[in-house]
Amino acid sequence: MSLKELMSLEVFTSASLLPTEIRKAPGTVYTFDRNDFTRFGVRRLDDLLALVPGLQLNQYRKRHQSIWSRGMLDRYNDKMVLMVDGVRMRHLYYGHFSLGDNLPLESVEKIEVILGPASSLYGANALSGIISITTRAFSDEPAISTSVEVADNDRTKGTLLYNSSRFQAFGSYLDQDAPFRDSRASFIGGDTVQPLDEDFSNLMIKGKPLPGLTLSLSYAEDKTPFLYIPDTQDAYVDSESLVLSAKYEKGDLDGGRIEATAYYHLDKAREYEIENIRDTLGYEEYQNAWMAGAKLTGFQRFGDHVLAVGGSWEHESAENTRYERWFSYSDGFLMPSETGDLLSTPGISNDDFALYVQDVWSLSPNLNLTLGARYDDFERFGGHLNYRSALAYSPDSEQTWKLQYGTAIRTPTLREYLKVMEGTTFVPPQLDPEEIEQLELGYLYQWDNANLNLNLYRSELTNFILEAPTPDDRDEYFANIDEVVTLNGMEALLNIRPTDRINMRAGLAYIAPVSDSDDLPYLSTWTASLQMDYRYHLSHTLGLSFVYNQPQDDDNSFSADDGGGSTLTNLYGHGQLAPGWSYSVGVDNLFDTRIYDPAADFGNRYSSERSEREVWLRLSWDMSL
Repeated sequence: MSLKELMSLEVFTSASLLPTEIRKAPGTVYTFDRNDFTRFGVRRLDDLLALVPGLQLNQYRKRHQSIWSRGMLDRYNDKMVLMVDGVRMRHLYYGHFSLGDNLPLESVEKIEVILGPASSLYGANALSGIISITTRAFSDEPAISTSVEVADNDRTKGTLLYNSSRFQAFGSYLDQDAPFRDSRASFIGGDTVQPLDEDFSNLMIKGKPLPGLTLSLSYAEDKTPFLYIPDTQDAYVDSESLVLSAKYEKGDLDGGRIEATAYYHLDKAREYEIENIRDTLGYEEYQNAWMAGAKLTGFQRFGDHVLAVGGSWEHESAENTRYERWFSYSDGFLMPSETGDLLSTPGISNDDFALYVQDVWSLSPNLNLTLGARYDDFERFGGHLNYRSALAYSPDSEQTWKLQYGTAIRTPTLREYLKVMEGTTFVPPQLDPEEIEQLELGYLYQWDNANLNLNLYRSELTNFILEAPTPDDRDEYFANIDEVVTLNGMEALLNIRPTDRINMRAGLAYIAPVSDSDDLPYLSTWTASLQMDYRYHLSHTLGLSFVYNQPQDDDNSFSADDGGGSTLTNLYGHGQLAPGWSYSVGVDNLFDTRIYDPAADFGNRYSSERSEREVWLRLSWDMSL
């Protein structure tokens, strides 16, 4: 099939809650499926997102990736929403979600990405977009799939999936050394000999006990080290996540359709440090919380209109956020130890009630208008209304024009507005939610074997929350800035299939503040990606990808980690060995480029770095029972 024919078959659901031909979906959207994971040679979600124009990925010192969409930077992933099967996934204390080995792609069927404000549908934190993940669909016949992956850095990973029409079970386990050089520095500048071993475990069970009803249980356990900590201590994070959910669907658009989701999410994290001379516990803190929610949406077609009306409730509650310190790198062992709580209001809970409405109006066969609004009533931050209007116009089968205006908010996280100030009497100001308005124009042109997608946008961000040292430089706090930050940006994506054997995908993005006073460090003005694959045999393919970032400014005083321009190169191949047997092989960071991320600790600290070169091999086996 031609690229044009394939694109007409692709549907995108997250942009309007309705299955929509991707070129007609409102706003800027991207979709990936299991074939794309193999085609692009990616093994982790962050590897895939690096190929999306408009997204920039950086680390912070706890070895988790942070993703910035259209310039919305922060140390943590709290300006986008991650959803797995319709359930929000986030760490309540930081408002963060992880992007790497903690979420195995082997369990994923499809990934949808929306860039730009999405609070009219998804509420708080959809400030710069959403990432919606759909796990593997039920199969018509019972089947088993398994995979084994080995790589440098003592990486060993195994997955097993049993699938049928009404029951599914998936499990994975990964053990590896974090793929970084021995010569790295701690985040305060000294040498570190910290052990690197880390483990990731996942279990997911889904069932369909009744028509339209899907029950799901997901459990994940991660044990990872900090990479950049004082050189007197070894530091670790142990985390657990349990998600229980139920989803019910019934009806169709013409006769009326309802979709209902309910979930419970228990999130536990323990951060601790071992003093590495006496090998004793030096520090320990807990970030335990639970979340629950429910959402009900009704759909009905009325002539040329498809109306969606719904409501949701979300609850969050901190359970255990205490800490105890026995050792400080600046003071040595403490007698007695220091104890306290991470939050100024321990055990706090919040509720959010929301109502939303959306109308997808087919003004003509070639012109769709989407109008939507959502009102959230936050227990701690009051009421907020967000709205969106979007036009999608296709004058012919080759062209599509899109115009969208939308707003969104991000409410402060527990750490931002309840962080306990240590060693200072400074009282931080009260925080307001961040707000954004964005206008974007998109154009898509399709040839039989190529398509070009262009997007222009302008964002105005108010109440931007900035992390800063206290006046006495004893701790850090968060505050809204008074200025309006205005950003202009451009994104372009070109897909080409010059022959039946060759695919090419090139992305380019530009972003810059409108005035010098809005200048934001850490961002690359220009970013680009290129992916090519060549099917040299009926069952075997070779691929190559590049990700480029223009030099980045930073605010720290360590010149050796300056964020100069960089290109990461990955080489890979995949194919069939025999019926049911397949392989993937690759070299990540082919030229072993050393890249520092200037935003690792957001100023005045040493930066963390990207992974060193890694050679990997994965074997997969699929069998119908």
